[in-house]
Amino acid sequence: MSAFCGRAVLGGWGVLAALLPACGSVKDPVGADGSTADAWQRSCAPSAPLITRVEGGDPFYGDNCIHGGWYLESFNGVTTPATAGLPGRQTSVAPASITLGSSSLDPTSTFAVHVSGSGQANTGTEYAYAQLTAWLNTVSDTEIGTVDASQYTGIQFYAIINTGVTGARLTVGNLYTDPSGGICTTTSGPKGCYDNPGAELAITTEWTKYQVPFASLTQLGFGNPSPLGDAFPKSAIIHLKWDVGVPMTGPTAPWELWIDDLTFY
Repeated sequence: MSAFCGRAVLGGWGVLAALLPACGSVKDPVGADGSTADAWQRSCAPSAPLITRVEGGDPFYGDNCIHGGWYLESFNGVTTPATAGLPGRQTSVAPASITLGSSSLDPTSTFAVHVSGSGQANTGTEYAYAQLTAWLNTVSDTEIGTVDASQYTGIQFYAIINTGVTGARLTVGNLYTDPSGGICTTTSGPKGCYDNPGAELAITTEWTKYQVPFASLTQLGFGNPSPLGDAFPKSAIIHLKWDVGVPMTGPTAPWELWIDDLTFY
């Protein structure tokens, strides 16, 4: 699997003819510049809520519908695993082994995704970011599809979100906010991409169960609008991102994320 680039702006925080039907496709969405793209030939509805239990050291996971992988992307500062100097400023993330029984929420777990970093700071007109991404139906650079989660309420996972005072958000990329949809633009402005709907996550230092309803997601307001509330396009989800908050001035303090047992619910 190839690496894929998707970033937020502002410090980490078009009309389509038809929405994606279950196990169908959306073709030739009209882009913000009037062009069309055929980025939605791959789409599916998962037969079960599980995305990945993270039981193994492989960065990639999948079944008959889900085709994904874990990636860390950052700009400025340091991260583990390191992203500095890499194409797209990102790297795949191999889950780390954990001691059996160390997670009270899943005592049988032996692996979890772990990333950490510090020092992300805005410089001039460039905004820093640190993001952990879980792709959902992406096989290659030219086969970026969506998952139809219409039958589910939201996203559930076990995590340690140790991000200090700057916090973190879970964001859900969809056809309105990701460049692959051909609706938003990769330049800044009211039609800009990457303003993925999201929700702030409670800061924790111990394993915690998180449930994030799709209907609760909101945008920060810097980019192309996505339907929200009950109208959120959960039939066309591309990826999930855990965005580490970056202060408007100064660097981020040391932070870390642990993620395990990622599912819809």
